[in-house]
Amino acid sequence: MVRGRAAPRDDTAHPGNGAGASRFWDRQKKHLPNLVSFSRIALVFPFLLSIRDNFIYNCTNLFSLITFLAIIISDIADGALARKLDCATGAGAKLDVIADALYTVLSLAAFAYFRVIPAWFPVIMVIKLLEFFITSRFIEREDRSAPRLVFDRLGKTAVIITMLLPGIFVMRCVITAYRPVMRLLAYIITGLFALSFCARMAEVLKPAKARRGKGAA
Repeated sequence: MVRGRAAPRDDTAHPGNGAGASRFWDRQKKHLPNLVSFSRIALVFPFLLSIRDNFIYNCTNLFSLITFLAIIISDIADGALARKLDCATGAGAKLDVIADALYTVLSLAAFAYFRVIPAWFPVIMVIKLLEFFITSRFIEREDRSAPRLVFDRLGKTAVIITMLLPGIFVMRCVITAYRPVMRLLAYIITGLFALSFCARMAEVLKPAKARRGKGAA
């Protein structure tokens, strides 16, 4: 029997083989942060259902606390993984923001529906998100060295507080006066958003003023 030429071995098809395993890992590791972000999106809907059950049955749901902690941990983990594995990308950063936005906006909408926070607060959050994407685009257009998503300290602080806000509700067995606390934080966050908006608009308008100054000269 005539034997044909043996096919060249593809190490990448056998992740257990030294160099092939290394190349396989290099290709796959960039997906890990995104998988963590997608897991956060998947956790949002069970979390919302658990919030609903808390109100309907007037009980403290341990599942709410577990999913809340998982969401917060995933938010910390995806960025840390991206930096650790040196695979941070613009698309990954957008996915992270989208996952955070979905969690915060839907959670706030649920709390507004059950009259825990003012009804206008979720609307403020949506407006802030739109402003963030628009001003980031303008800043990146004027300064090519800037990242595609431009964060500011005030806005980031406000978003962190907003993400932790549902934790006050799930811990209401400890924080019994959770309604006034959450309402107060809604006003504080709105103030931080307003200051963030002013700072970002100043950054957006700064290049335009510089151009007008050069034209006048």
